[in-house]
Amino acid sequence: MIRTPVRSARGAARSGLLAAAALLVALPAWGCASREAPAAPAPSATEAAQTADRPARANARNGMRPYAEVITAEAESREGLFTVHKVDDKWYWEIPEEMLGRDMILITRITQTASGISFGGHRQTTEMVRFERRNDQVLMRHVSAVNTADPELPIYEAVRNSNFEPVLAAWNIETEGPAEGEAGSVVVDVSGFFTSDATIIGLTRQRRQQYDVRRLVPERTFVESMRSFPENIEVRRVVTYDAQNPPSNRAGETLSMEFGHSLMVLPEDPMMPRYWDERVSYFSTTINDFGADAQRLIQRRFIQRFRLEPADTAAYLRGELVEPVNPIIFYIDPATPEKWRPWLAQGVDDWQVAYEAAGFKNAIMAKMPPTPEEDPDWDPADARINIIRYLASPVQNASGPRFFDPRTGEILGTHIQWHHNVMNLLRNWFFVQTSAANPDARDIEFDDEVMGELIRFVSAHEVGHTIGLPHNMKAHSSVPVDSLRTRWVCENGTSASIMDYARFNYVAQPGDDTCFYPIVGPYDKWSIEWGHRWIPEATTPEEERPILNAWVLERADNPLFRFGDPSQTDPGSLSEALGDDAVRASDYGVENLKRTMASLREWTFRELDDHSQLAELYGQIAGQWNRYSGHVAANIGGVDWTRQVQGQDGRPFTIIDREQQRRAMDYLDRQVFTTPTWMIDEDIIFRIRASGTPDQIRQLQVSGLNNVLQVNRMKRLIEHEALLGSQAYTLGEMLSDLRASVWRELGAGAPIDAYRRNLQRAWVDRMATLMEDDEAMQSDIAPRARGELVTLRTQAQQAAGRGGDEATRLHLNDITARIDAILDE
Repeated sequence: MIRTPVRSARGAARSGLLAAAALLVALPAWGCASREAPAAPAPSATEAAQTADRPARANARNGMRPYAEVITAEAESREGLFTVHKVDDKWYWEIPEEMLGRDMILITRITQTASGISFGGHRQTTEMVRFERRNDQVLMRHVSAVNTADPELPIYEAVRNSNFEPVLAAWNIETEGPAEGEAGSVVVDVSGFFTSDATIIGLTRQRRQQYDVRRLVPERTFVESMRSFPENIEVRRVVTYDAQNPPSNRAGETLSMEFGHSLMVLPEDPMMPRYWDERVSYFSTTINDFGADAQRLIQRRFIQRFRLEPADTAAYLRGELVEPVNPIIFYIDPATPEKWRPWLAQGVDDWQVAYEAAGFKNAIMAKMPPTPEEDPDWDPADARINIIRYLASPVQNASGPRFFDPRTGEILGTHIQWHHNVMNLLRNWFFVQTSAANPDARDIEFDDEVMGELIRFVSAHEVGHTIGLPHNMKAHSSVPVDSLRTRWVCENGTSASIMDYARFNYVAQPGDDTCFYPIVGPYDKWSIEWGHRWIPEATTPEEERPILNAWVLERADNPLFRFGDPSQTDPGSLSEALGDDAVRASDYGVENLKRTMASLREWTFRELDDHSQLAELYGQIAGQWNRYSGHVAANIGGVDWTRQVQGQDGRPFTIIDREQQRRAMDYLDRQVFTTPTWMIDEDIIFRIRASGTPDQIRQLQVSGLNNVLQVNRMKRLIEHEALLGSQAYTLGEMLSDLRASVWRELGAGAPIDAYRRNLQRAWVDRMATLMEDDEAMQSDIAPRARGELVTLRTQAQQAAGRGGDEATRLHLNDITARIDAILDE
């Protein structure tokens, strides 16, 4: 783990005492490395005796018991951040004076739990705290790093007065410990705190309400263990609640779980932070600097990253790859099935190439943990340990949370949550998206190597989150659709970033010489380089900014190096999409879905199995088809957002070209509003359900219809016409094109089948809703909807008068009656 070493609790300087009076985090001075204080001379025998006797005399004067009466000879003690003592059934913390006033974080995890409430290892809260002495008590206060000012400025007092920090706990000082040099220690009994229902260490309010928790049961609540390490204390406790609605074992109206609490000291020498830039993908932390010389509040936003410093600075400056002082090490949970361990580890190691771009080798790696014989103190709940926790869970997911120093953004640790059943999600994705072109995916049980590669992909994605990277949904749109059908994918992945939700290569057609997986891509390497390359000539975050900006500008014209959050307006920044042209990519995708559907029974067949796997994958194909509809619809009323700052050429926002929007409408006409007969396979349908197919198709088509008719989308079309005039694709044109697609039978005099009748009724319902929507009524949308209904009424009446089959005629008469009722209201 990457940390500033904490000096011994017994021999440290008293610099922490100076901070004890501060009620907020002051702006730190940035330094590159800690400097060790010179060793103090050894005391003489006489001095040592006097020192040992000092606390007994002081305790007598203060009315406290002597140290030896509190921490008896029978005490089980362990030194570390604080010395933890267990005396009979009591737990004591012996807090060195130099730790009073130090910033710390208190992490609460659910380490073991009843079925139905989270999973073992789930992090519940992370809070910043500080211990301080007040007379004969020790207080634990909640600290915020958000609001700051230089302590030398007058405004610092105002910030203190407006950010008074709550007292979370108070303990009487039982005794004072032996002093070494000038620093002593205080001893407090924390047994009651850790068997209490204190909010900061207990069940969250949401879960209390969810499970109707009435009270904590003291006689069934106890401390299981406390262990102290050089930088942290780890507490395990069993907590029992009376609960009227527990998630399982409801007969007893009892909820028991084990909490793990990690108290970790923050670095004494804070890492120099690096400013966040909206053009580069990083999670961030924000500080309000009230002391800045400006005519407004200045918010300083820093990226979240591990602290990497070159072990050999001279070699680094010569351009050689060097190892960091503290590499990032992930441990693989020993509970992980053996055959998946190498693949989880490979997902970690895949990031080495990105750190090499920043000048570091062996900067990140995965290891199996030591055995109990090798290290009996190793604990997966230890906050110092980065670990991929393997959870026996039915959840189809994985997550990569991290905790960090809120003062600087330095990432201090992470526990990735890996749910066992994520493999089912991966099976479904890979089967649906690639089986048409990829023989390896044509089964409901993949070879171990295939599933291993899928695990590797998700592992790398989640590791990306833990090292500070958010999703980059813009990355896939930098890749030409044609490139996805070539070997380009094998070298670069399906997207420029593995942090995209690009998934697998659904564009590849049968016979293409290509690959199917996302990998750590060009953008990922650039992002890690931008956030971690050492800039020795800069001694403050401000001095780094022009250099960082220059790096961004060097790549500003290359689409591979663009970043975007998930967006409702930018069609190039979407989840689950591939390629730079959603229409072409989705057309390829639908053709593959048709191929997969045609072979679905064959590829899911297992002698004597039920049809549940067939049903599940049929539903997944339908969901993927609907997803393509959303990718394409985003172009209608869409606005491209290419992140820029002042001084760059051009503008960040560009309205999507009129013809591209028309192409999107054409796709919806062909692939969505035209009945997808390829999905209506009787040989499959009557093996998975007795009825419901028309309703399912209706639901999917209506989803596409309502997506196009979103109020915000239509408001953008109105705005685009106001700004661009005839160059814009207008709301009137979109509604006319949509009506022509949904009601195409009227002009041709063709019969209307049951699926299309369902879609057409949904169109009328949506128009009626738009006439009454508050937002729509304050714009041109409601009048346009009324106009569409009036036009359709005439067309439906004329079509009904021309005859046709009975079902069509009755349908059109009903539509006319419905419109009359809507317009008469």
